[in-house]
Amino acid sequence: MRKLKKYYGFISFWVLDSLLLYLATLVYPAAYALGTFKLSILWAAIVAGFIWTVLVWFSKPIVAIVKLKVPDKMKTFFYLFANFVALWLVARISPYSGFGVASFVWAFLLALVAVFVQYLTVKVIKF
Repeated sequence: MRKLKKYYGFISFWVLDSLLLYLATLVYPAAYALGTFKLSILWAAIVAGFIWTVLVWFSKPIVAIVKLKVPDKMKTFFYLFANFVALWLVARISPYSGFGVASFVWAFLLALVAVFVQYLTVKVIKF
């Protein structure tokens, strides 16, 4: 059971990101699109949420490899930028991910909501 504990954060972020994509599509159908002729809406949310989570999850080790220093005061903006870039990349590969976004403004707004939800998740679960 202890071996699985290190994956709780990733899995909880994956579920949250997939849920955010699904809810964003329900609330703003003109701005966000889920699904293709191959992927149903549910599978598109799961796949796109997974890709999004992987990109954000590995952004911190990539920054460490590049040796870029992110001050503690700027971590929120770093994660906002990481979420925005990840969402934009997921939307650019929409035939494979099943997620599309109307413009970068909508991607930024969803990234802003995601940073807030992810922050609350980290504070509640404390992994």
